[in-house]
Amino acid sequence: MEQSSRVAGSAVREPMDAADLLAAIVNSSDDAIIGKTIDGVISTWNPAAERMYGYTPEEIIGQPVTVLCPPDRVAEIQEILRKIGNGEHVPYHETVRQRKDGTVFPVSVAISPVHDDRHSLIGASSIARDISERYRLQAELRLRTDDLEIAYRDLETFSYSVSHDLRAPLRAMEALSSALLDDCGDSLSDVAVGYTKRIQAASERMTQLIDDLLNLARVSRAQIHLQELDLGAEVADIAAELQHQAPGRHVRFTIQQPARATADPTLIRTVLQNLLDNAWKYTSGRDDAAIEFGMTPEGTSGSCFYVRDNGAGFDAAYAGKLFKPFERLHSAAEFPGTGVGLASVRQIVERHGGRTWADGASGAGATFYFTLPGK
Repeated sequence: MEQSSRVAGSAVREPMDAADLLAAIVNSSDDAIIGKTIDGVISTWNPAAERMYGYTPEEIIGQPVTVLCPPDRVAEIQEILRKIGNGEHVPYHETVRQRKDGTVFPVSVAISPVHDDRHSLIGASSIARDISERYRLQAELRLRTDDLEIAYRDLETFSYSVSHDLRAPLRAMEALSSALLDDCGDSLSDVAVGYTKRIQAASERMTQLIDDLLNLARVSRAQIHLQELDLGAEVADIAAELQHQAPGRHVRFTIQQPARATADPTLIRTVLQNLLDNAWKYTSGRDDAAIEFGMTPEGTSGSCFYVRDNGAGFDAAYAGKLFKPFERLHSAAEFPGTGVGLASVRQIVERHGGRTWADGASGAGATFYFTLPGK
């Protein structure tokens, strides 16, 4: 039985010819596509050009192309027409054009000569894109960069002030309290000796706070030099140092090697040092202390690393405070520290394009995670 070429209720659509297809492409383009004669008279005008410049085809076709540029750019148009007359292409470049209402805006435009079937030059076509939004974003970025540079300069000034102006009175307090105990300790009451020792301890703690603040400021502005590293080897080195400093402690380390990542060697060492120091400190009350370092895939974008311990842990309800400066979930009397180390960890990891978080429970240990993007 002969089959019909028609589908029930509809006919097979005939393919578009080349001219209709080209017209459809031009009319659907988001870029302004304008045809013009050799001497610069506008001959075709697509819908995107109408949206960009504000002229209807009836208003603009037959007008010189110079109406689309500010008066001070007429010489630019004349130079373009000269090149087109020589059969040259004018590649994409950034310039400015003018709308019907007189507003000037930035564009990226390219112009090409148009030839007929006999290769005779008959005109030119231009493709223009409004780049106002890009310019706005660039200006905003420059402003933010300027603000950031000002903030960095202020931070450097603050760091200098902290380093030089605040340390002097602290050194004086510590020296004078030590001299008081050495020279007059026998004549002081127990209460007076206790007060003097508390002054010394407060001075030492303030000095440590200053050091930690300066370190936090340093990592926030340090340049990043990426290298491929084995973080497992770095952790093993830090673990050996910790055990050497406290030979009386017995801690079982489990370290994945290799654990490869792309990071700044100095800054990522600071991350690992802080996390290992924390794990070492918070497992100090356990005879079966255990610290583990490892990594897991992070999709296709990089890797996730973790430091896990079976130490004091923390109340998960307050996990959001862990990475904020000076926020501590344990008293300084129980576990010494200033609460700046984890803030440095987050700062460094975020500067690498990664993120940090932690899981834990009171008395049941903690796990600190950080991610690093791939190459």
